[in-house]
Amino acid sequence: MGSHPFVIGSGKFFAVTVLLCASLAVSGCAPQRVAFTQGIRTQYDLGSEQLKDLQYFVSGDITLQREFHSEEGGVSGNHKLVTKEGGLVEQVIIPAGTPGIATEVGDTSLAVSFEPGASLSFGSPPADRDPERKYKLSARRWTDYYGEIVYEGKVFYAVDGSGQAYLEVGLESLDAVQKKKKVLPGMTLPSK
Repeated sequence: MGSHPFVIGSGKFFAVTVLLCASLAVSGCAPQRVAFTQGIRTQYDLGSEQLKDLQYFVSGDITLQREFHSEEGGVSGNHKLVTKEGGLVEQVIIPAGTPGIATEVGDTSLAVSFEPGASLSFGSPPADRDPERKYKLSARRWTDYYGEIVYEGKVFYAVDGSGQAYLEVGLESLDAVQKKKKVLPGMTLPSK
């Protein structure tokens, strides 16, 4: 049996070409995100309400875990119970790219919620004057391996490089917030 060349009819060729162009156009229009910094906050002169109007995303995976005691009852929300080193561990996993909203605003920090009723703190230390410092995941204290965080009123440990996660915002989101600002020119009395 001889081999036959693969031939695409003109209608199929057109459909394949349209699909290819459409997929390239969609991928080219993907929203561009930038790290959220104190410099962006200053540059755009973002107040508390504007900061709450922005859509935030987490840059990298965040894994929170704690030992789970059976007398505490069930696990809340989308948390998981996993067996680790012979015991039960409650985990909260926030994958990279997960969207969140600001629920509280500090001078150099934001509390961002990725699920109803709970939030994580991200910020730049007030003593650090570097305007390009990213708003990273904050903890009560950090060691070389984990950070101690209170989440939903319980102590969790941020593990597996979670301390490197920071907030990102879409440039179009920043532009939309900036356009909503209204600068008043003031009023003067009419000339006599």
